Amino acid sequence: MLTLVSTLDSIVVIDQSAFTTEYKEREPVRVKMLKKYPFFLRIEITYTKGEVKIEFSGKVLGKRYPELISRNTIRECFQRINDLGFCEIDIEKMMKAQVMKCDVTKDVPIRDVPSLNRFLRGHIRNYQSYSCKPHKITGNLDIFKNVDGADYQRWLTIYDKQKEMNRAQEQRFSEENDLTGEFDGKCRFELKLTSQQAIRDALQITGTTLAEVLCSECNPIQDFLNDVIQEDTTANVQDTWKTYWQALVLEDCNYDLAQVEAKLRKYKGGGIAKAMKPFKELMAANPSDFSEWSKAKILDALK
Repeated sequence: MLTLVSTLDSIVVIDQSAFTTEYKEREPVRVKMLKKYPFFLRIEITYTKGEVKIEFSGKVLGKRYPELISRNTIRECFQRINDLGFCEIDIEKMMKAQVMKCDVTKDVPIRDVPSLNRFLRGHIRNYQSYSCKPHKITGNLDIFKNVDGADYQRWLTIYDKQKEMNRAQEQRFSEENDLTGEFDGKCRFELKLTSQQAIRDALQITGTTLAEVLCSECNPIQDFLNDVIQEDTTANVQDTWKTYWQALVLEDCNYDLAQVEAKLRKYKGGGIAKAMKPFKELMAANPSDFSEWSKAKILDALK
């Protein structure tokens, strides 16, 4: 998803009936339209502020949807909106629009997404700094910074793109755009940047015009996970009474290291990093869940 704010002269309304109009003292102050299929599109023109706000999803690209929104596809995004016939966007002026929010997205060939997500849940570097929450129904995994306010928030969602595209409405979209099977075996990483400060920080840019954002050479998803995931370690697990006790604690906490850390903070107090180390090693020694994953392998896949 991409949210832009631009000047009034960057768009011309052609079909007024496609918009709803808000009036104040019989004068139009704002026109709005919302479209949800085949792609999400919201346009809001506020005459009193002299601005237009436009928000759209990557599905605007139709057959080129797998390429995602980028510097190579952005002009086609605007052209496809123009092709709908109810407005005319000035593409050159829109390239100077301010990006208010954006989702940085990458699709990676990974078939066993649940295994990846289990690995990530068990290898968070600091559970006070980051929260890691799985969706019980969808299986999606959310990892986000524990901070107040959107300026410093980072929110990464990891999910099985093939599973999502198998839903009825998504299947319809795939069939209409000859994309059936295009996302099979793909895992989607989607980093939500919900403020201009977050965009500048994550993309390492000084301005937030659309052109500047799309020209960033940074890899914010890789950078985010590099901060989140603990370094690869060799498990040092011995068959002792202490290890047995630690295994029981893990089982009681549903093999969720966040729960283990919460219990340690409740009953132990300080020295949490040192106390957590054997539990992390025990999790890393579980071949059924983690043998195929490592921090290095995940970061390499995101290049």
